[in-house]
Amino acid sequence: MQLVKFSEWLNDLLQPSAFKDYCNNGLCVEASDKVTRIVTGVSFRDRLIDAAIEEQADCIIVHHPNGFWNGENRVLVGKFGERMRRLMQHGISLYGYHLPLDGHMEVGNNVSIARAMGLKNIEGFMQEGERTIGVVGSFATKTSREALLTSLNAVFEHGVQQTLLYGSETIRKVAICSGSGASGIDEARALGCDAFITGEIKEAVPILCEELGFNLISCGHHRTEIFGVLNLAHKIQTELDIPAKFVDIDNPV
Repeated sequence: MQLVKFSEWLNDLLQPSAFKDYCNNGLCVEASDKVTRIVTGVSFRDRLIDAAIEEQADCIIVHHPNGFWNGENRVLVGKFGERMRRLMQHGISLYGYHLPLDGHMEVGNNVSIARAMGLKNIEGFMQEGERTIGVVGSFATKTSREALLTSLNAVFEHGVQQTLLYGSETIRKVAICSGSGASGIDEARALGCDAFITGEIKEAVPILCEELGFNLISCGHHRTEIFGVLNLAHKIQTELDIPAKFVDIDNPV
């Protein structure tokens, strides 16, 4: 498939211009005019380039386009320059989609977590630009905090990382924002949520949860964000008939 047509397909699907983000969303490196084999991964890194070379891929799609965040120095020197040389030498183009892969209501990280948990009536929250990035959903009936933890341990291969259980002992409505998404706590509480699921937390979050009397559970930044790139690889292969493989290079954070 021509690279320009593939870019159009991705942008039509993920609508990056609708999000207020802090990195490039879309094509970051153009190293070929075609796309014939794809590798997806959570973060742009050396080992993902290694995997793409091994798979003879000419395209990488990531959720975290490291090196292309706003404010980063994109002068082609050091480690960044080394990665760019390797992409160009092997004819591997690079795409990054950050918030569009958090908030997408078909393939996104947060809707995928909600569905895997068995939540119903799933809706978006935490607006960034024209779109939302998190989701809120409900269990069919109230459940215990212990049952919620059991559910999350089943959804995530490495299980729950941190539990801040200061709120209701019964859970019905749950907010989810993957990665470092705990900034949505106040909005989640205003929406009547009994618990918040996120990836990683900052120092102030345990204090906030304790003082507000709220439940928050973190399951890892990387580990809550494998779903979007995994689903995207499947959709590309199914709809475009282009070989696409998700490569999970785990990050415990």
